[in-house]
Amino acid sequence: LNTELRQTLAADLDNILEEMVTLANTQRMGQSLFAGADSEQLPYTVERDDQGHIMRVDYQGSLEERKVQITDGLETSAVLAGPALFSSEQREEPVFYGQTGVATGTGTSSIRGDVQLTITGSAGNWQLSIDGGANVVAVNGTETNVAVVHSETGEVLFVDATGIQQAGDEPVRVPGTYDMFNALINARDLLRNEQNYSESQLQSMFADTIHSMDEVNQRLVQAFPVVGGRLQVLTNFKESIGDMKLATDEDISRLQDTDITQVAIDLARYEMLYQMSLNVAARMFSMSLLDFMR
Repeated sequence: LNTELRQTLAADLDNILEEMVTLANTQRMGQSLFAGADSEQLPYTVERDDQGHIMRVDYQGSLEERKVQITDGLETSAVLAGPALFSSEQREEPVFYGQTGVATGTGTSSIRGDVQLTITGSAGNWQLSIDGGANVVAVNGTETNVAVVHSETGEVLFVDATGIQQAGDEPVRVPGTYDMFNALINARDLLRNEQNYSESQLQSMFADTIHSMDEVNQRLVQAFPVVGGRLQVLTNFKESIGDMKLATDEDISRLQDTDITQVAIDLARYEMLYQMSLNVAARMFSMSLLDFMR
């Protein structure tokens, strides 16, 4: 891809990212579809740079789905938790793409997606940071498992400092920890290449980024039958309630009739929520530039 085409694709990814966030924050009947149990608030927040570009998307909803009782003995999840649909949870060891000589430590890092490890100083007195220098860890080059902490998120990257040969910026990614937002952000930033990575670095990182985007897409595809299955259960039960109402004798009490009517209303409401969730997820899945990036 030439520079002009890369910039065009980066702009396209920016637009897709904006629409993805909007879709992920979709509300229906006052409920956020992907906020889990905290359905009264928007599930995803964004951080932007000075130009207004999205640099980070954070989930602030609940990891628990919102359970509601349809009738005695029957509960269903009315609102879904975003990470269950849009995030991969197959954490692997961090991968380092730079030339500094730093390597992964023995601890289990908590960073997700992509970070940039900045190494400054000189032999015997290195300074490490993953948040642009806000929090710096000093090492002498003998440490095998150094915790480098992000000052804002609290995320940790464990590194082995014994192989550090030079200062520089070290791109780091953690396969299996992407969501659809940070995958798009990373792809866009690679296309812009404001860090001036070498072509060989870019090609390697592009290949891994496409793999991560495929991984996230597969996660979304796998969620379709789950949501569809729940929708089918609600539909079947709704039809059964309808049959019960038709078969009810005229002398059934007003209270009983009201109870059955309310159940039917509730089922229709949650069926609509699930149908909307499927529609939104389908739109998200269809919005991909993977074919252009291959």
